[in-house]
Amino acid sequence: MQLCTKCIVPDTFPGVTFEDGVCSFCRAHERLNKTGGEVLGEEKLGEAIAANRGGEFDCGVPISGGKDSSYVLFYLVRKMGLHPLALFFDNGFINELARDNVRGICDSLGVELVIGTATPHRHALVREALLTSKNLGRFVRICGNCENNLRSFAINEAAKRGIGLLVWGSTDFEEGADYYIDPDLDSFRQYHGRAGYLIRRARKALSTFTGGQRSAGDRIRTAWHGLKCLYHGVRDNAAQHAPEGWRRLNPFLEVSFEGKPVKSISFFDYIPYDPESMIRTLKTEIGWKAPADREARMDCMIHSLANYQHLAATGITRDGFTLTVLVRNGLLSREEALRKEEAMKRELIAECREFIDRTGIDVGGLLREIPD
Repeated sequence: MQLCTKCIVPDTFPGVTFEDGVCSFCRAHERLNKTGGEVLGEEKLGEAIAANRGGEFDCGVPISGGKDSSYVLFYLVRKMGLHPLALFFDNGFINELARDNVRGICDSLGVELVIGTATPHRHALVREALLTSKNLGRFVRICGNCENNLRSFAINEAAKRGIGLLVWGSTDFEEGADYYIDPDLDSFRQYHGRAGYLIRRARKALSTFTGGQRSAGDRIRTAWHGLKCLYHGVRDNAAQHAPEGWRRLNPFLEVSFEGKPVKSISFFDYIPYDPESMIRTLKTEIGWKAPADREARMDCMIHSLANYQHLAATGITRDGFTLTVLVRNGLLSREEALRKEEAMKRELIAECREFIDRTGIDVGGLLREIPD
């Protein structure tokens, strides 16, 4: 397998081309780069927070225990002297290290913490998604409703407490390949809730139920468990009081930030994104912890399946592709990216098995070693 000499994209990635050892992502970087724009600065961030301040707290910060949201909370308290409320949604599959980070960071910073929890429908959705995967022969996306849950919880809790602004740690650096190469595709923070996105999801679901070389029985079971998965997604959105009115009945709902009683902004639109520096600061200043060379998306056990499926389909993990975006933007060396990708791959199968064992679902031989 050939790797790009500038990043670590492999030649097995669908649609990629190489010229003189350089992949098409790197060659198109300057023309299509959406992540290298100038940030607005701390002064503008302070103005945005002051303009939307309400209630007892300056703002709300959704936090997962991962590096990005942890750094947002740290910066607002230690660098800007603000009084935020931390909002943590526990989907039932958060690993203990991330939970410890959340508790430790809030204690260290003297920040009040509110915890939201998943409904039984969220867990049923995960089980049905794994059964769909078993009959389909590959893992399907099962973490989408976590984002709905998190956004619903954060928006509703902030509104209840009179908080006017949520400051999120999401960045465009975490986008997938489609977003990176398509100049017309909305970002993760923009497309949720839009009709085009919902149509794409519906088409993909239909092809999942009907495609492939499978027996009639497998197709029927795939469709049955897939429909139950969608059913529990709708029930979950209703139980979490997704702030979307009648749209919460849409099985492909993605909660948007538009038209909500609480405004949302992205912290890294204002403050430069420098993950390696952030990691060092968090470890030194407030004792943040993560597995060595696996600091990205280390908070949720479900994410291991997303990495596995991406690796099986493209030759690189989902987080590994994020590392390539960081390399192109000068935020990480190629050598560091390669080492982190290899570290993730070494532990990936064990992490997937740990998550699947926790659900109690037998997926048969669906999970298998991926050749180097």
